[in-house]
Amino acid sequence: MVAAPMSDWRRVAAPVAATLALGYLVAMVVSGAQPVQHQFVEFEAKGVLKTPPEQIRRIELVRADKSVSVLRRGENGWVTPAGAELDAAESKRISMAVQMMHNSGPAREIPPGELNGADPAVFGLDAPRITASFYESGADPILTVRFGERNPDGFLQYMRIDRDNHLYLMSRFIGEAWTAVLDGGPQR
Repeated sequence: MVAAPMSDWRRVAAPVAATLALGYLVAMVVSGAQPVQHQFVEFEAKGVLKTPPEQIRRIELVRADKSVSVLRRGENGWVTPAGAELDAAESKRISMAVQMMHNSGPAREIPPGELNGADPAVFGLDAPRITASFYESGADPILTVRFGERNPDGFLQYMRIDRDNHLYLMSRFIGEAWTAVLDGGPQR
């Protein structure tokens, strides 16, 4: 059996298509162009701590029964004000909590007008569970937040920012991160 001769256009089309595809790939490699993945969204930090985490030099945490102050040493290291180094796990816990304050935005921001007639004691901010103050190089904090009670479903936690009349609902994991630092950290 003799195969039927391939038509002239098929004999030419296959090598031309392969050459064009190879040329396209070479052009992408030479230009450095990467395919754009439009389904991906570029990350944007939306936390209440607008300063990049690596610029935070000191943190003060206060609860009714305890207070802790830590200073940054190096990129991810933290020390007590007396200079005693914290272990790697504790330093990582602090760095992660700072990162969460920078990256994780509020689930809800409640303007002051929506709180008219609400009992402020429900939010637990008159005697907050924990207060966290963040410092760059100056003596005054760049941000002080107060974590109160959890909301009724228990997934979010009320938070106030000093000099801001809004009430924020934050993921409870952020407040828990600071509680873990306070419970595991050194005494001031």
